[in-house]
Amino acid sequence: MRRTLLLALTSLTLLSMPSATLAARHEPYKGSRIFWDNATRKTVFSSGGYARIIQLKDGRLMATCESKGIVIAFSTDKGSTWSSPTTIVNNTNNVPNCVPDLVQLSDGTIVVGYNPRPSTPYTEDRRFGIRCKRSTDNGKTWSDEIFVNDASRTFNDGCWEPSFLELPSGELQLYFADEGPYTRSNEQQISMCRSFDKGQTWTAAQKVSFRAGYRDGMPSAIILQDGKTIALAFEDNGWAGVNNFIPTVVTCPLETNWNNYWVDAASQYRWQAVNYNYSPLYRGGAPYLRKLPWGETIISHQGENGNGADMSKLQMWVYVGNEQAKDFKAMSEPFGGDNSLWNSLAVIDTGTVVAVGGINGRIDMIKGRAVRQLEAPYAHPTIDGKQTSKEGYYMPNATQLLLGHSSNKVRFTADFAYDEDALYFTTRVSDNTQHPLPSSYGDGVTLFLDTDYASDEQPVDNIHRLFFRLDGGVVAYKGSNEKRRWMANKVENVRSVITRANKYYIIEAAIPWSALGFSTPPIEKLMRANVMLHDNHDGSNNVVYDMMPDAKRDASWTWIDFVLGTNPNATKVNVVKVTPKVSVFVGDTSISVSDNVAKTTVYTLAGSKVGDFSTTSFVKPTTKGVYLLNFALNNGKEVTRKISVK
Repeated sequence: MRRTLLLALTSLTLLSMPSATLAARHEPYKGSRIFWDNATRKTVFSSGGYARIIQLKDGRLMATCESKGIVIAFSTDKGSTWSSPTTIVNNTNNVPNCVPDLVQLSDGTIVVGYNPRPSTPYTEDRRFGIRCKRSTDNGKTWSDEIFVNDASRTFNDGCWEPSFLELPSGELQLYFADEGPYTRSNEQQISMCRSFDKGQTWTAAQKVSFRAGYRDGMPSAIILQDGKTIALAFEDNGWAGVNNFIPTVVTCPLETNWNNYWVDAASQYRWQAVNYNYSPLYRGGAPYLRKLPWGETIISHQGENGNGADMSKLQMWVYVGNEQAKDFKAMSEPFGGDNSLWNSLAVIDTGTVVAVGGINGRIDMIKGRAVRQLEAPYAHPTIDGKQTSKEGYYMPNATQLLLGHSSNKVRFTADFAYDEDALYFTTRVSDNTQHPLPSSYGDGVTLFLDTDYASDEQPVDNIHRLFFRLDGGVVAYKGSNEKRRWMANKVENVRSVITRANKYYIIEAAIPWSALGFSTPPIEKLMRANVMLHDNHDGSNNVVYDMMPDAKRDASWTWIDFVLGTNPNATKVNVVKVTPKVSVFVGDTSISVSDNVAKTTVYTLAGSKVGDFSTTSFVKPTTKGVYLLNFALNNGKEVTRKISVK
C-alpha cells in the first residue's frame, strides 16, 4: 500500500504558489528523508549475522540470519516481539551455511537462499555454492536442499551472497557474487540463475555485471516504479579516486531481462549510487536496495566514519534515491553510531522502513518513517507543556518528526497543529544534560518557516526563525531581501510553556499568525519548514546542533515542504472522476469504485490514512484537499491515482 505523505508531488494543483515563488532562487529539495525512531529498536536474534527481513502476505514479519546454520523467526506485531529462532539448515561436513536471503513469491511460496562455504582442509567433494529451500505452508515446513550453483572448492574462487528477485512474469532470479570464472585472477562478477517453477529447479549461471580487474559483489535487485526496469545494486571497488568499495547501480530493461546483455565498467547503465555533492564519501560495501511504495528508492551500505578500512568500526548508512535508483542522498544513520555490519533494509506496511544490522554479535532492527512533507492539522491544543494523545497534533504522540544525533544519543520529536488564531508547535527532547542558559548557547529548539516558498540559499523576506529556549525565552529573527541575513524580529504574543524532567523536556508553543505576517491561516499556501535542536553538553559554549538529513540552517531550499490541513468546518466536496483503468467517484457522502477493485486505501498528501474501502464499504472524506488513492485490483496489480476534492 502507498502512503501519500511521501508522494507529495512536485506539482500540487490545489496549493497556490505566491508570485515570488515563480522566480525561486534555488530548486527546492523534494526527496524524502528517513526519520528513525529509537523507541522501535528491538533485538531480532540474540546471536547471528547477515540478517534479512520481509513482510509476508499474512502481515507477519519473517527474519533470517546465519547462526550455526540458517535460522528463521517470525513477528506477529510488526517487530515488537519475535519468536524463538528455528533452524532450517544445519551445518554438516565442515561446511558452514552463510549469508541467507529470502523472498515470498506471488503464489505464497517462501524461498530461502544461502551460501555453503567449506572450511579447510578443502576437498574436491565440497564446493562453495548457492542452495535454497522452499516452504509452501507459510514457513511451517521446508523442502530438502535445492541446488542452484557451484563455484570452486577454495575460498579464493568461491561464490557468495545470494539475493532474490521475482519478476512480474513469475520468473524467480537469484543474483550472487561469483569468482568461479576467474580462477587465475582476483576478479569477480555478478552472476544470476533463473527459476521458472517457483525455485524448484534453476538454470545455469550467467554474467550480468563485470568490471575487468575489479570485484563487483554483494548484489541486491528490485523492479523500478516504471515496471519496465531491473535495478541491481552492488559494491564496486573500481571507481577512480575512491580506492575502496562504494554502492553502485546498474540497470537492465525488463524486456531485455539480461538476455545477451551484461553491464561493463564503461556502460551508461552503471553509476555511483550516492550523490556525493550532498553526502560525504563514506567508503564501504554490502549495499542493499529497496523501493518505497510511491517509487523512491532506498539503499544502505556499511561504511567508514573517518576510521579508514577497519571493518570492526563500520556503521550502517541509509540514503534515499529517486525513481530511477539515482541521486541517493538524505544520508542517515539508523543505529546511532553503533558498529553495524552486513546490514539490510525492508519496507513494510504503507512505507515504514526497517533497518536490520549485525551489532556486537546480535541482530537488531529499527523502524524509520520516510517523510517528504509536513502537515499541521486543524486542532486546538492546550499550551501547557504537556503532550496528550487527544490534542490534535498530526501524530497522537506528537512525533511527526523524529530526530536526534549519535554523538550522545539525544532524541527529539516535533509536531504541529493550527487554528484560526495560531500555529502550534511542540517538541520533546530526551536529554540528560540540560543547560537552560539565557543565550543562544543554551539548550532549546529552533523552528524555521519559509512562509512564501522563497526556497533561497540565504534568509530573505518571509523566512522566519524562532528559537524556543529551555529557560523559557523566545528569540525571533526574520530574513531580509536587502541584507540576505537574519535580522532581529520583535514579535508579540508568542507563548511558550516548558515542562522539565531529569531526562527530558517538552516545549509547547503558540505562534500567532500575525507574528508570521498573516491575518488568517494560510490554508492553501505551500510553505517550507525546518527544526533544529540546540544541545549544550556542559554549560559552556559547546553546543551540538541537529537537523533533518541534508538540511542547512539558513537555506530554505534544503528544508521540507509544509502545509496546513483543511478546516473541517468549511468543506464542500465536489465530484471527481479519475481514469483510466479505475473509475473513482467522490460524492457528497461517499467514494465508490468499479467492480474490478478489491480494496482501496486513501491517504492525504501529508501521510494521514483516511481509510480503506471496497465496493461494499465506503469512507466519507470530510475535508477538501488532494488525496492519493491506492487501488488493489482483483488481478493482484495495484494502481495509484491522485484526486482533488475542492
